[in-house]
Amino acid sequence: MIVPLIALIVLLLVYAVLGLRTIEEHEQGLLTRFGRHLRVLEPGLHLIIPLVDRLQRIDLREVSVIKRIEPEAVGRIRIGSEEWEARTHDRKGIGPGTPIRISPVEGQVMVVTAGT
Repeated sequence: MIVPLIALIVLLLVYAVLGLRTIEEHEQGLLTRFGRHLRVLEPGLHLIIPLVDRLQRIDLREVSVIKRIEPEAVGRIRIGSEEWEARTHDRKGIGPGTPIRISPVEGQVMVVTAGT
């Protein structure tokens, strides 16, 4: 009776250790489960499902708008060396050099707004 209980406790500890992820202050995390976007994680400590969830950290210091994105339009942003489609709901649009924040994902398109 005690051996299964110890095994269960060990498994839960391993699960917790493998599932704990920290998002730094200058990052946001893009969480996917089986390749489907779930949500964007803000800075802090998060628990994910190991081997099922995938966390991609996005360093906001490396995010840039390639060409001005007009309000309610889809444009391109660069995260590190990768390009992504992005939509803005910002009334003024977003231009190159504007600090942006990434918000929940709509399908395969990230939503960006002006901010630091």
